[in-house]
Amino acid sequence: MIAPTVWKPQPGPQEKAIRASFVDELFYGGARGGGKTDTLLGLWGAHVVECGQHARGIIFRRTYPELDEIIERSRQMYNGMFAGAEYKVGSHTWHFPNGAMLRLRHIETELDADHYQGHSYSFIGWDEITSWNDLKPYHRLKACLRSAHDVPNKQIISTGNPGGPGHNEVKAYFIDPAPEGELIEGKDGMTRMFIRSLITDNKILLQNDPNYINRLKNVGDENLVRAWLAGDWDAIVGAFFGNWKNENIGVPSFEIPSHYPLFGALDYGESAPSSFGLYTVDMDNSVFRIAEYYRANCTASQHADNINELIESNPFTGGRRPTAIYADPSIFVKRRLTDVMNHSAADIFAEAGLWLTRANNDRVNGWRVINDALIKDRLFCFSGWNDNLQRTMPSLPRSKSNMEDLDTHAEDHAADELRYAMMHVYKPHKVEETNYEGTAQQMIDEMLTTVGKRNGRYAAA
Repeated sequence: MIAPTVWKPQPGPQEKAIRASFVDELFYGGARGGGKTDTLLGLWGAHVVECGQHARGIIFRRTYPELDEIIERSRQMYNGMFAGAEYKVGSHTWHFPNGAMLRLRHIETELDADHYQGHSYSFIGWDEITSWNDLKPYHRLKACLRSAHDVPNKQIISTGNPGGPGHNEVKAYFIDPAPEGELIEGKDGMTRMFIRSLITDNKILLQNDPNYINRLKNVGDENLVRAWLAGDWDAIVGAFFGNWKNENIGVPSFEIPSHYPLFGALDYGESAPSSFGLYTVDMDNSVFRIAEYYRANCTASQHADNINELIESNPFTGGRRPTAIYADPSIFVKRRLTDVMNHSAADIFAEAGLWLTRANNDRVNGWRVINDALIKDRLFCFSGWNDNLQRTMPSLPRSKSNMEDLDTHAEDHAADELRYAMMHVYKPHKVEETNYEGTAQQMIDEMLTTVGKRNGRYAAA
């Protein structure tokens, strides 16, 4: 039995999570210091008591070094909770006196998940799930939630905070569909629930470290404070494009004048999403993304047909075709299909009437161009027609190895496609040299009165 003197759920979210053992997929987290790892390990302890010798569990972290924290905390908890429980270092496995078994493992990609196909677990845990690039490993291993015995309440438990490469997918899957604490049923018939935990719910931590909240408030990044302290999933943590504000970039749609240029950009993928954007530039050299196509798991010919349909049916261009489509250079790589056929994906697009041009693939300068356009208020997109760009751009994180680049493991398909477009059409405003008649102070005063006003036809009234 569990010894309450070692660990017991605190009132609030932890108790709610213990009572939610009937939920197939439970996501617990939100704020820093909310007791996520303790809750995950505690839920496994409750599962051991409930299911006995047939309890089989596995808990994942993304990398091997990240296992150290959970291994150490599990020793502190389980050695006191279960007399005779033994952790075997060589196999990273807990063996419990009633016959239950818990594996602690690391897994990085969807391909790594294949090593577990055929396994059976009554309990699957994912600690800090937003640290994974996406939810593909998570979904792949749902098939392992099974038991040959009559085990009640088989469950997948995950924990995490806002931010990280997987922020968008976790938010879309667990946070957005329903309010906190509400049970929802997925298309696969599995139920899921989000339980929010805040630092204020962790009374033990605050009692032992009363200045913890003040330290969080003083980290210096407003969005980081909102995420860490309030568990705000709309806060942009460590975002590369800090100037991306959907409320400013999204504009009402309008009919594109026939003298405006029309062009496209494409980041190609087959199993990963292909992102296509249709663009124009107005008389002030502001760039508008008119509409998008964003879809995964399609062949080149399917993508080409769908993009043609988007172009021909677009209500703002009258079906006018783009004069150029700037594409990811990798799409021009030829693949030998047979001894006599040697095709690239670009060849297939050409056969469909979509002639592609190799894009400038300079990542660092491409991001600089986008940021320049954001600062100058010269990049816009039609609201309601560019949902995936507006969904993914705000939370794209920086690369840990190169602060001038994006983390390439994040969902950056629409960002790459936008970069191809901007590198070929965006021109920063040139500073016009003028002879100013007046004192230096008069010049400063005039500049201060115009700060924040926008140039061109969108100038403030």
